[in-house]
Amino acid sequence: MKKYKLLSSMVAAGLMTIAVSAIVTDASAQKTTIQTKAFVCGTSSGAPATIAQTNRGDVPVIRWTSERFRDAGYSPQRRCLEVSARFHQYFRNQKLNYLTTGIMNNQQVVCVASGEGGNCTGLLFTLQPGSEPNQVLKNLLAVRVRASGPLNESASRVYIDMSEYLKQAAVEDRSNSQSDNPIW
Repeated sequence: MKKYKLLSSMVAAGLMTIAVSAIVTDASAQKTTIQTKAFVCGTSSGAPATIAQTNRGDVPVIRWTSERFRDAGYSPQRRCLEVSARFHQYFRNQKLNYLTTGIMNNQQVVCVASGEGGNCTGLLFTLQPGSEPNQVLKNLLAVRVRASGPLNESASRVYIDMSEYLKQAAVEDRSNSQSDNPIW
């Protein structure tokens, strides 16, 4: 009889431990959920920037500092406005899953893909001819390789998981900057 009570106590304690562990795991999973509200063109470190407005703060995604497209009529500010509007449109349509590179209209581009290893499903912006697309994408988003990070590399392309990126990217202190208007 004592063996039976001891065994049932151990089973009960084990079940209690599992239940508490599940509750703690569920609570911590909820804390890491990032809710994105909008993508806007604002400023970051004095430069035009595509910014994700999230529940944990503003996350600069791309700072637009290159003047390489100015002669074609695309200043950094214009690129910021146009690309931020595309980010927001893909976000609203639930198509902003992964960023990757590809070829569209015979030009190298940064685009959105529905999944890792997938093809481009929408254009974000065109790259300068002769650039190394994968390196440009990594540099633009300042992505660091981590075991659980947003960066995944296949044999020929880089894929950035946007939900993981927004969880890990630094939030910018915007207390002293002007209010940014969302791109709708």
